[in-house]
Amino acid sequence: MKITYLGQMCWLIETENLRIITDPYLSDSVDGPIGRRNYPAPATLCELLPDIIVISHPHGDHLDKKSLEPFYRLRRRSFTLVPAPSADIIRSINGDPTPMRAPAPAVWGEPFELAGVRISPIACAHTELHLVGGDYAELSYLIEAEGRRIFFGGDMSMYEGLEETLKAAEPDVMLLPVNGRDWFRTSRNIIGNLDSNEAAELTVRCGAKLFIPGHHDLYDSNGCPKEWIEYSAAKFGAPLKLLRPNESIEI
Repeated sequence: MKITYLGQMCWLIETENLRIITDPYLSDSVDGPIGRRNYPAPATLCELLPDIIVISHPHGDHLDKKSLEPFYRLRRRSFTLVPAPSADIIRSINGDPTPMRAPAPAVWGEPFELAGVRISPIACAHTELHLVGGDYAELSYLIEAEGRRIFFGGDMSMYEGLEETLKAAEPDVMLLPVNGRDWFRTSRNIIGNLDSNEAAELTVRCGAKLFIPGHHDLYDSNGCPKEWIEYSAAKFGAPLKLLRPNESIEI
């Protein structure tokens, strides 16, 4: 299995049978008040041709219409896993969504399975848990394939019970945001996430073998220096792999 970092919370996960993309932000659609991208998108969805697209929530740098629409026009068969409250956004750009649900008060939802890959949704707090019609509006996902468990956090913060839930899931790899949150960004409606200390400590507490950070290098106004990530990993003894854009790791 290979994991390639494509910026923000976008990773390409390649198994023997499938190509999975998480939160494909491969454009410049949110450039503006938060600044400009620090590097161009390494590829387009049309070039990557994923079999499964996993979307955590409807913010523009995670559910990006500019990245998705050209791919949907190809009409290539693929599956777009999206929180149920955001399924209509995918339909509005001619996609065919697979609504994923983690209905309250449950934490886990019904998994999606395809060609030996199992993807289970889990309630996500960004920075709080949000319910829309009984379903959580933001989701994280546990991706299981080839004997490995990858936890993709999306944009997330801690909430009561999450640590215990993840410990029970026994993830091998943690794909986590590290950009943090603060009053100044919140006052500008920039909603935060785990910081580098929280992400590193959560990785260790869950017993994961690999910690790959995201959401740190694309926009200076909503990222964090790599030195902070490295310091946090050393502080908690987290098994850090800091990938550069378009860099891969085999697991």
